[in-house]
Amino acid sequence: MSSSRNNPVPATLVAQAEAALAALIARSGARRLLVALSGGLDSSVLLDLAGRYARRANLDIDALHVDHGLAPDSAQWADHCVVVAARLGVACAVHRLDSRPPVGASIEAWAREQRYAALAAVTRHDTLVVTAHHRDDQRETVLQRVLEGAGPHGLVGIRELRRLGEGHLGRPLLDIERAALHAHAESTGLSWVEDASNQDRRFRRNRLRHEVLPRLEAAVPGARSGLLRLAAIQADVASGLDRFADGLLATSANPPHRIAIDTLGAAGPEWAPFVLRRALARAGCAQPGRRPLEAILGSVCGARRDANPVVRWGGHAVRRYRDELFVTPAALPPVPTAPVTWRAAQPLELTAGTLGLRRGRGHALDTTWFDRSRATRDAALTVDFRRGGEVCRPHGSAHRRPLKHLFQEWGVPPWERARTPLLYIDGELAAVVGYCVCEGFAARGEGLEPVWTPAGHADPAV
Repeated sequence: MSSSRNNPVPATLVAQAEAALAALIARSGARRLLVALSGGLDSSVLLDLAGRYARRANLDIDALHVDHGLAPDSAQWADHCVVVAARLGVACAVHRLDSRPPVGASIEAWAREQRYAALAAVTRHDTLVVTAHHRDDQRETVLQRVLEGAGPHGLVGIRELRRLGEGHLGRPLLDIERAALHAHAESTGLSWVEDASNQDRRFRRNRLRHEVLPRLEAAVPGARSGLLRLAAIQADVASGLDRFADGLLATSANPPHRIAIDTLGAAGPEWAPFVLRRALARAGCAQPGRRPLEAILGSVCGARRDANPVVRWGGHAVRRYRDELFVTPAALPPVPTAPVTWRAAQPLELTAGTLGLRRGRGHALDTTWFDRSRATRDAALTVDFRRGGEVCRPHGSAHRRPLKHLFQEWGVPPWERARTPLLYIDGELAAVVGYCVCEGFAARGEGLEPVWTPAGHADPAV
């Protein structure tokens, strides 16, 4: 553990950090801060600065420490985080991982993925998660992306704000040098953990930090500043590309998780990769690498119209049906094996998604079916999924038809047919959720519309 003496607080740094936090709060609409606390110098300073701002702005604030279990004294680090946070008036929870990196996997990448997954899991819609990335981290990231041959969006480096889970992830210290953070820690008497792995040259990030960047600056004075200018320039380029892509995507009436292949074709081969990346970002996806991107544009878009190819990466997948690409989870969630009773007063949470009700005039049910006497009776309202042989007479239709044929007519992709909820009232099929209300159950005016949100359909990225 390291600590420092107690001296006056540098007012300039505090003001700069509070201005950055205020801007991120305004952009995200958050009312709660969650500090990602590793226990190192950077995140300890961030906790102090965020705590000061939260008190002034009357915001709730908590901290989360993720114990990866990779170091022999990681449990002591977790205890240290709880104690330090308590001294600053912040409650700190500890999330301990019970898994280990797969054989051959990058330990850095695995730890980062697990850390953000843990943060996302506790992030509500009103939450801004903040991490302590600073200017030095930005330089290292941009240099790493240069060496990897990244495009404009990669060369932007670390983004100041993006979506995370139901909320947002912000980096309020990106314009601050690490030396200023160290000076703040010294002046305020903070204590922190010195992680020996930060000196381990086996990790590429540490080699860039301790070897490559100092030599590059010595050989080309001003190179460190040049990397930051490169990131700023590429941010403008990426923003322009996004606006171009948004213009093309705006011509499609598809929801975010569906992409018309014709839209990519209209972009032309030079611009289609940028349009596809933007469409995937709008669908809430982690950005694919070069190989998945090329596979989507090649083997998926170029497949026969009746083929159903799929490309998977990072927990996401792109599947084709007819002339559209569909963004789905890489592993499709299972559906219940038996009907589920639903009282309808609260949304129904299932592995495959969430079913709720809203007022509407579309595929809406007559509200008389939801009066208390019916909704509270045993098995009056049940939710099921396809078992085979279902028939339905959509409201306004003259005939009953097999659900299989209706799904084909509606253009429902094969993998969604088994995951489309069927709502039964008193044992009779009343609605194919999202597609139709059956005859005899439809509202004449405003009614209650069943709404299905499939699992894995993330909110669009910023």
